[in-house]
Amino acid sequence: MDLQGTKEARTQEEGADGPLDAYGAGSGRSKEYHKSEGRDSHHESPANVHPLRRRQPPFAYPPGARSSAPAVNSSRPRDPSPSPEAISIPQTLGLSSRDQRLLCKARRHPPVTKKTLSELDLPCIMSNINLRMDANFDRDLHFKPDLDGEKGRRKRKDSADYWDSMASEIMIYNFQAAQPESTEAGDSSNSSRESGKRTFEPRLPAMFETLQEVIKTLVPERDHPSVMQNLEVSLLMQQVRKGVLDMVALAGWLAALLKTHCAPMRDEWADRMVEQITDGSQSQDPKEIVNGLQTLFSILEAMKLDVANHQIRTFRVLLIEDTVPFLTEYFEGKISQGGIRIESARQWYLSARDRALQEDEQKSPTSSQPDDMKPLDALFRGISDQLLQFTPPADFPETFLFDSDRLWQLRSTIQNLINLEIAWYIFESYVHTQKRYLSARDETYTTFRTRIWSLMEDRMDLSSRAGSSSAADDDDPDLRGGARWLHNMRSIALEIARFACAACCLDNVVADEVITPIESALEWHLSNESDLFRYFQNTMREKILTATLTSARKYLPLSPLAICESQRTGSQPPSTGPAVPAPTASASTATTPASSTQSLTPQQYDIDRIGMRLAHMGVLHWRVWAPILYLKDEIADLDPPAFI
Repeated sequence: MDLQGTKEARTQEEGADGPLDAYGAGSGRSKEYHKSEGRDSHHESPANVHPLRRRQPPFAYPPGARSSAPAVNSSRPRDPSPSPEAISIPQTLGLSSRDQRLLCKARRHPPVTKKTLSELDLPCIMSNINLRMDANFDRDLHFKPDLDGEKGRRKRKDSADYWDSMASEIMIYNFQAAQPESTEAGDSSNSSRESGKRTFEPRLPAMFETLQEVIKTLVPERDHPSVMQNLEVSLLMQQVRKGVLDMVALAGWLAALLKTHCAPMRDEWADRMVEQITDGSQSQDPKEIVNGLQTLFSILEAMKLDVANHQIRTFRVLLIEDTVPFLTEYFEGKISQGGIRIESARQWYLSARDRALQEDEQKSPTSSQPDDMKPLDALFRGISDQLLQFTPPADFPETFLFDSDRLWQLRSTIQNLINLEIAWYIFESYVHTQKRYLSARDETYTTFRTRIWSLMEDRMDLSSRAGSSSAADDDDPDLRGGARWLHNMRSIALEIARFACAACCLDNVVADEVITPIESALEWHLSNESDLFRYFQNTMREKILTATLTSARKYLPLSPLAICESQRTGSQPPSTGPAVPAPTASASTATTPASSTQSLTPQQYDIDRIGMRLAHMGVLHWRVWAPILYLKDEIADLDPPAFI
């Protein structure tokens, strides 16, 4: 299959190339897809993207979706006239004002449609650049519904409103079928005009049509005639209006069809759907019938996700191996069309290279990098400076467009490590002021970092449970980790004081004279770019650059797939857990053998993971951008260096 030759790939920048984010709990990184209509991107939303992060190109509007409304001269907008299919709301049913409002205002189509699932189709997967990039860094990459944040809350509400309106609509159909002589059906145009807002556009025909369309995308073509026969919309609606539709039989047929083609784990859902519709039909409870319909559409969505995730696993090797050629062609096309500004990125790299040369001149010749590594070394130094600086960068270079999420996460990881070192220094300083010394420093440090990080994890768990769409932005506006540490500072200071009392053989009760200076020092150094911060910043920079360049030398001769696979080992961190969450579930595991991993200090283990992650990103990035931007002038008359 030609992964670059598809039409979708050529128009990706105008389609679905937003990044998928959010890490799945314990099962690798999961790609959240949005049930999008119009402008919604299936990867980014204001709820899960920090304002400092680069916004990705959103989905293009479908044809006609952005057509402007016709101009209206009247100062008051007029309600549209009811269509011939509009149904009057029987007043004798006694529907509440909310139910009547939902009948008129709720969405017309189910939350799951052929359109909302289209981004899970194979052409969209193959042309999704963010997915191609993410596949390099997470072996367990998979799609899941996007139900988090403000956008997720809004989608849940819209879905609930739709199904509530559907329950009211079914109730009206039942009422009309039981009283065919009633004139409240509103057949005449006069009655429609008189009823005004008491009419609504029916949703049931669109739901049956959507059901037919979605099922046809999930079952083989040989089953399409059966689907068309059993889900003929006009016949079903005729049976509904006469009150003779056998929903139980229809549900049974649907369950049998879906069980034939879905994963066995979905069979329980299918049985539950039949049970809900059966109970609702026997008790004449429209809400229970709607619960069954809602379960049905959930099964269809899950089946589509299963297919998409299977396709990701099937084509993962092709997606990874084709990363560099695909991105090179993509960006060359964008550059030729003027769709991306890269001059600032080139200036950024040249500035980083000049700073690297100046640093090397100040060092001894033995400490400098080999000549063939210096161009790549300059790239790593430039990006490391942005990851390590106290204040957040305004943005990463434009050339890191599809790595920005990973870079922001690495920045948060590094800043948390610096904060942890500051907390440890404050603890040691207090112990030394008491004329005491740590007899088992390494063991104490391991326990210390475990306890401090457990406090930070508790804080993050509370924030996530709060369900606020802006919790991450409000708690940590600079993504440095400082705000979250400050919010939890009292608990951290108390924990440091407890360690200090234990080391100094003081009473178990922590006195104010112990915790007060510790808390004051902690607040100062976390809030300000102090000399202590700069010391640990410089120390961390040297360690990270060393680890990154060591990994980069290993990765340079390897293919993208070999780089990804080389990071898979069964080794575990040398302590109960790293100081910060791992960048990914599998792509960031250590490259060292398990025996040597156990000899690493906890901090060195974290730094090695960061170095591997940054080297992986940097080598792929360099292969794409060095020939077309960073070294374009240098290699114009020369053979490409071996590291490109």
